[in-house]
Amino acid sequence: MKKILKFPLIWLFFLFLFGYMIFDVSQYNKTFSELENRELAQRPTFTLSSFYNNKFSPKYESYINDQFVLRDQWITLKSLSESLLGKIENNGIMYGENGYMFQHYTSADMERIETNTRFVNEFIEMYPDLNVCMGIIPNSYMVYPEKVPLGAGQVDQAALTQQIYSNLHPSVQTLDFLAPLQEKKDEYIFYRTDHHWTTLGAYYGYSFFCSSKGWGPVSLDAIDKTVVSDFYGTYFSKTKAHNAVADTLTYYHIPVTQVLVDGTEKNGLYDLEKFQQRDKYAAFLWGNNGITVIKSENNLRKEEGKTSRILVIKDSYGNSFSPFLTYQYDEVYVVDLRSIPVKMSEFLAENSFDDVLILYNFMNFSSDTNLAKLRY
Repeated sequence: MKKILKFPLIWLFFLFLFGYMIFDVSQYNKTFSELENRELAQRPTFTLSSFYNNKFSPKYESYINDQFVLRDQWITLKSLSESLLGKIENNGIMYGENGYMFQHYTSADMERIETNTRFVNEFIEMYPDLNVCMGIIPNSYMVYPEKVPLGAGQVDQAALTQQIYSNLHPSVQTLDFLAPLQEKKDEYIFYRTDHHWTTLGAYYGYSFFCSSKGWGPVSLDAIDKTVVSDFYGTYFSKTKAHNAVADTLTYYHIPVTQVLVDGTEKNGLYDLEKFQQRDKYAAFLWGNNGITVIKSENNLRKEEGKTSRILVIKDSYGNSFSPFLTYQYDEVYVVDLRSIPVKMSEFLAENSFDDVLILYNFMNFSSDTNLAKLRY
């Protein structure tokens, strides 16, 4: 006992590990992290086959990492300690100037980009009568390069976007969003703590789409708005930076006559309860649903006896963008290929459209595996 007591720190250390283990195993598994805004890994089922094929171990490691007790508090401590050490990056997110955060994005999946471009071309060849327009939206670091830490080595999205456009079917109208967004960079067009553009940024994207068609956009002064404070987005969720500057989120009270989400009628364009939660951006169009239909009487180009329609095939950037299109079309159909409940061929057989807009953020276009559904 005297020999043992000569090393009290060692015994305290083992006592801490044992106590922490007991505390850890006594906690219930969480299914969703509100802080990180993602589903958490659950305990995988052990089988001899999965063990010998090395499928069990990686899943169990992910499960342990996601369910580690006091995980959120450890993330906060890690962020604080790295900040004190002067680090400018945490969990793949860089800290820029004026509170802006940027994803450290040094390489793009060129094979996936080529494959997705081919999927778009095959879609156009399958439906030659469709009037298709495509826009790839840049990430904020392309608009604010002066705010990005020096030497970051970010992917040149402008050059790769032009490469994608040059390989598209010649019938496709393309939208180069970078220049019009850079013209508005002094305004609040991208969130600081989130990867999306703001509603104002989406409005300027909509205005650019209108100008490409020779139309005038609706004036924002004609639409009432509400500003929601204390928005901390996806970049914050990955870093939990102790000194993060909260964003504000604005939504516009655009009048509608009907909103259908996967066949269910909703009360308006927004899930207002989401504005009270961490993932406030999910309020737009009730999240990333399969098929959303917006009907209104806003159309500034209304033709008597005709119902004009647009189909927007989009990622989450399109959720704050699409409602503005009610001022150019009687009906706006919004499709998210990640959740679409029917085959695209069946959907297009039942519906006709004046225009089709394929709208993706660059990072999503370069990684999404769901664009293959365009062909089915």
